[in-house]
Amino acid sequence: MNNILPYETDPPIFGFRFSPARMKSIVEFIVANPVPLDGGVRCVVTANLDHICRLRVSPAFRHAYSDAWLRTIDGMPVLAYARLRGSTVPCRITGADLFAQLFDLLNPATDRPFFVTACDEVGLALVSELRSRGFSEMSVAYITPPYGFSDIAAEDERLAYIIRMHRCTHLFFGVGSPKSELWIHSHRNELGDLYAFCVGAALEFKTGMKKRAPSWMRRTGTEWLWRLGQEPRRLARRYLLHSWYFWAAVRDDIWNRGA
Repeated sequence: MNNILPYETDPPIFGFRFSPARMKSIVEFIVANPVPLDGGVRCVVTANLDHICRLRVSPAFRHAYSDAWLRTIDGMPVLAYARLRGSTVPCRITGADLFAQLFDLLNPATDRPFFVTACDEVGLALVSELRSRGFSEMSVAYITPPYGFSDIAAEDERLAYIIRMHRCTHLFFGVGSPKSELWIHSHRNELGDLYAFCVGAALEFKTGMKKRAPSWMRRTGTEWLWRLGQEPRRLARRYLLHSWYFWAAVRDDIWNRGA
């Protein structure tokens, strides 16, 4: 495990250490190493600018991040600041890229993926693709929980029960942040031994139901402009107002020296 989790080699940024492993190493490790019996939930989080803003004001979100098995840097501003602080993280590892690579390598002989999706169309498309690759009807599943499911005790418990009964090996949560991270963290002792990925819109990108930004925008860190243009009503507050709190987080981090 130490080959992808050498956190001790990097300085803390915003109170956390991020893995400096490259995408290839992370994907290869996860594919080759199923979570062992009683290994519990290995949660993977990818820190973008919005996450950093939320981490500054949400103790519950910070707790979930602290307990994550693997933390990578997703956002370009986060990566730029980390490098200024002396981090050895070589590149962004986005939830969308990580999910796309892992999805393509899921193995019908060993894996039992489960998807928590924002709509049925996404879940059906993902399951259909895996069924075409040899997955049985019983080995792959999805659920689209109702709006506000985490605040409805019966729905909350039902979701945890279904995931556990599926004997899931790879759990992909695509209902947004911080809901995904908080839910997985609060149910980490109920889900079994599995990898859990909080990947947001990655599920919709993979199915083509949302179009991802061109590669040049991803390389230059302007992907947010593309997403804002696609979903202005939903994302305007996040990108045009909330994102300014990133600079407050930077100020606090410098003052606290990463602690």
